[in-house]
Amino acid sequence: MGCIEEFIQQTAAQKTHPAFVQGWQKLALNQWKYKNHQAAISALNHALAIDPNLAEAWYRLALLSGADSDLQQCLRAYERAIELRPDWQIGIDFLKSLSYLLYVYKDVEELNECRQKIRESISDFYQRFQSFPLDQKKYLYQWLGMLGTFLLPYQGDETRDLQRKYGRMVHEVMMSVIPSAQERPQMPALKANEPLRIGFVSGHFFEHTVWKLMLHGWLKHLDREKFQMYGYYVRDFSDRCTEQAKTYCHRFVMGSKSPQEWFEEIRADQLHLVIFPELGMDLEVIQIAALRLAPIQCMSWGHPDTSGLPTIDYFLSSELMEPADGEKYYAEKLIRLKNLGIAFSPMPPDSRSPITREEFGLKSDAVIYGCLQSVFKYLPQFDYVYPEIAAAVENCQFVFITHFMTKKSRQRFEQRLGRAFAAKNLDYREYCFFSRPLNLYGFTSVLHCLDIFLDSLEWSGGNSTLEALYYAQVPMVTTPGRFMRGRHTAAILTLLGIPELIAPDASAYVQKAIELGQNADYRQWIRAKIQNNLPNVFEDQAGVRSLEEFICAAVQAFSTSGRLL
Repeated sequence: MGCIEEFIQQTAAQKTHPAFVQGWQKLALNQWKYKNHQAAISALNHALAIDPNLAEAWYRLALLSGADSDLQQCLRAYERAIELRPDWQIGIDFLKSLSYLLYVYKDVEELNECRQKIRESISDFYQRFQSFPLDQKKYLYQWLGMLGTFLLPYQGDETRDLQRKYGRMVHEVMMSVIPSAQERPQMPALKANEPLRIGFVSGHFFEHTVWKLMLHGWLKHLDREKFQMYGYYVRDFSDRCTEQAKTYCHRFVMGSKSPQEWFEEIRADQLHLVIFPELGMDLEVIQIAALRLAPIQCMSWGHPDTSGLPTIDYFLSSELMEPADGEKYYAEKLIRLKNLGIAFSPMPPDSRSPITREEFGLKSDAVIYGCLQSVFKYLPQFDYVYPEIAAAVENCQFVFITHFMTKKSRQRFEQRLGRAFAAKNLDYREYCFFSRPLNLYGFTSVLHCLDIFLDSLEWSGGNSTLEALYYAQVPMVTTPGRFMRGRHTAAILTLLGIPELIAPDASAYVQKAIELGQNADYRQWIRAKIQNNLPNVFEDQAGVRSLEEFICAAVQAFSTSGRLL
């Protein structure tokens, strides 16, 4: 339990006077901002215990229920909010249409039911939305920033049609508010010996996965004779990575601004092309991306799913990650950049000695498997892999991280593991270790404790895989998923030159994990091979060079013919 949760528990009994309601609500918003979902939920519940007629607290509790993996709590809270504020009906209906997205699904049956429900709910609201008059679309603007489709691809299903409906709604709402953003701007004249103006719009110009995967490498390595970089950072928070970004950009703008202000700011720079390194994680950036800022607009795989927005022309992906039929999963035109399409930029290693197994509380003599992804990457149909491995290897542990887990989400996940291990007559508590949330030092320390890194199935590790290789040369096992988002690690291992760690299917994945667990000499041989081959990945510039080629070709084609590639 974190310090904030302890504070809430200790002070709740004393702070029941109506005067404390506003304080509990402010605390909830503060904790939500920093993704401390459990503390935010607790604070909202205390506010509602004092005054159950707080409509805003009810709908915020509903919004947090996806993280809490509690669908019934979500639907009840929305209904209570509507009872208190009938004038919110359209806005709440929009949020309810996105309700069937949970961090942890109880079992495969609940996952399949939620898949069906989310298809129906988004489609039904979209059908209603098409007949909304202008004033109702304008009204929805205030609700857009509350909830999105971030969790939709984590259900493990195809998303393009639903994302298109969601993207069309976001676009039309934004056009109702900023109608001047509908027209595609003219391509600025191309002048000899003048660089193209390229904009990067993101909420992640700080030490974050998106910075390490895309932004840093692209900004640092793009040819400055050919390209002039513009950074648009939609946050006030800054760190050492923000300061680096400023040095790479001809112009860097940051701060909390309205979409209208960002539209005017970016349009004024007369960019040739704009890139959103991710669309899906940051609701404010999605609203900005729904506007026409530049003649050509692109996104990449910082959140590896189609945006569905009609304003995004290209999806910048990786030739090694995409399946052969990848085009059909995108609303945008798919561009397969060379190799990984990026120049990964890890943070410098910490000078301190890593935290040891004993200090973490891990077994010193066990084979340690790392399962280090966010909990929503773990789908119930794959729970069986851990007890299968445990039954064969015996003296082993699986390390999970409680990052983003509320009490209910963790309880649900542990119950799933409990059932899976019980089916093999094993007690999951003997094998599964749950680490507290970790900073970079803690995370890299865990990497040094591992014998094997287990990739998550159907939503692969990207940044975590690269860091496991870079900091600790950890042997790993993966199997390619159906979509690009399930093929990151396979692509990285292909570029690394160690394809033997890529299993053809889930059954072979389990057998490879067992083989690695039972053979220490094999693990050591793999570590040495990783160490030797690291430059294949971490010194690779092919992705950046192909990005340069794409930008030049796309801008030239549009300038000449007014058409996309």
